[in-house]
Amino acid sequence: MIRLAGRLRRLCLLAISVWSLATNAHAADVTVLCSQALKTALDELIPHFERASGNRLVATYDTSAILKAQIETGKPFDVVVLTPPLILALIQQGKVVDSSATTLARTGVGLAVRKGAARPDIGSAEALKQALTRAESVAYSTSGASGAVFAAALQKLGIADAVKARGRAIPNGLTGDVVARGEADLAVQLMPELMAVSGVDVVGPFPPELQSSVVLTGGISATADKARAEAFLAFLRSPAAAAIMRARGLEPG
Repeated sequence: MIRLAGRLRRLCLLAISVWSLATNAHAADVTVLCSQALKTALDELIPHFERASGNRLVATYDTSAILKAQIETGKPFDVVVLTPPLILALIQQGKVVDSSATTLARTGVGLAVRKGAARPDIGSAEALKQALTRAESVAYSTSGASGAVFAAALQKLGIADAVKARGRAIPNGLTGDVVARGEADLAVQLMPELMAVSGVDVVGPFPPELQSSVVLTGGISATADKARAEAFLAFLRSPAAAAIMRARGLEPG
């Protein structure tokens, strides 16, 4: 593990040292508005980027929908990471540079229980249906991309009304926190978001027939320092960054 961490660090520093030549010589803040699905990976990657580039990265995390709304009301940023439809909407509004849209990673929706609790079988559509209907309550996101995937899955299973009647709808934040506090039996959200909560055990992703990949796309602000922003997006697509993303429940690119 130590050897792997050292190798990742060397790769990361080597990659960013090349890209940093394209940035301005003077250090500056790089402001990033980022889907919380990328938080655990980005938190680990930030120090590498800062040491190699000399720039300070200032990251704000939330659901994609909330971040898009903040941008539309004037919140400043250099780089934004959201789902593709929201990036497209910001491009159409002139807030994100069209040619800058870059696919960074994709992930799926999963389920978690409180740490130490029995893990239900969710290996098939029928098994997941049983797990959801037997639970006293299910915490799920209403503003994040996972909410749309979950709603579609409930419709396919024919249990939307039954689950939502006793569900815990979370407008923002991590559903795993609700389960960790004992306020719900099951948490549904994107896999990296579930993995970010220490008080839960991740059961696994939804079965393929109910799964839908959520793509995370980066874009550059129309008012950003283009060289710095491009260097950061390139860094996120480096082999070192890819390895860390995989370890955090994301599939790079």
